[in-house]
This record gives sequence, C-alpha cells and structure tokens, in this order.
Amino acid sequence: MSTQPIEIVQLSQQRAVAIRRTVPQAGLGAFFIEIFPKLRGAIRAQGATPAGPRFARYYNGDPAAFDTEAGIPFTGSFMITGDEIRVVKLPAGRAAKTLHIGPYQTLSQEYRRLETWLAEEGHRPGEGPWESYLDDESKTPEKHLRTEVYWPLAR
Repeated sequence: MSTQPIEIVQLSQQRAVAIRRTVPQAGLGAFFIEIFPKLRGAIRAQGATPAGPRFARYYNGDPAAFDTEAGIPFTGSFMITGDEIRVVKLPAGRAAKTLHIGPYQTLSQEYRRLETWLAEEGHRPGEGPWESYLDDESKTPEKHLRTEVYWPLAR
C-alpha cells in the first residue's frame, strides 16, 4: 500500500482527445497500446499540441467490463474526423489526488485507498476518477513509474 500523501487539489478544465470503450481489466494494457499512439498521431495530424500526460478515466468499477476512456490533453484546434476519437473535457473543480509509484498492476490499490480516505474525511466521491501516466514505461523501470490518481469530489 502506498505511503504517498492524499491531498485535495483545485483542477482547471482540460480539453483532451479520447476514445471510450468497455474493456476487461485484463485487456487494459492492449487497449492503451492501441489507443495512445492513435491519439498522438491524430493530435499531430491536426496541428494541435499535447498539453499533459496520457490518462485513463474510469466510469464504473467492474473489472470484467471497465467503462474506460483513454486520452491525451491538448491545446489548439481539433476537428472530429468521424472515427471513434472524441474531444472531451477533464473536469474543473476539487479532486482528491495522490501519487502512485510502481507497476501499473498495483494501481487499483490507490483507488481503494482514495475511497477510504474520502469517506474518513467526509468527502463524497464524484464521477469518473482517472490516472495520469507521468513516465514513459518504455524508458522507466516498472518499479519507478509515477502515476497521479485523481478522484473528483461531488459538488
């Protein structure tokens, strides 16, 4: 279990390009390997600029069928081209935030830790927590991967 602090942060809204699918937990890695290069290519093709780390946002807690959105924040213009890429917004507002250091396979522990902390602190969790991948897993040893985990607070 992580010993990284949990804090409440104020987030600004961020536009992102994303693809949303229902994916079993065992298929998340393959989903991200497929989607992130496609999104990076779409951003470049349209002359937009990446504006933050890749992220995965979850709209349910069912490991057999995660409602998952994978995205990359951007600045500039982006025109929808008819495929499954959409422009979405990571929400503004208050969120609980922590840092996970280690392999992606242990990230689920952070969500349980955040849920417990939110309840103990009297906060109501909002919809769609997400994780932002700060490091390139092809260049960073798995045990040193840093992932920020955000859980929006209900208003």
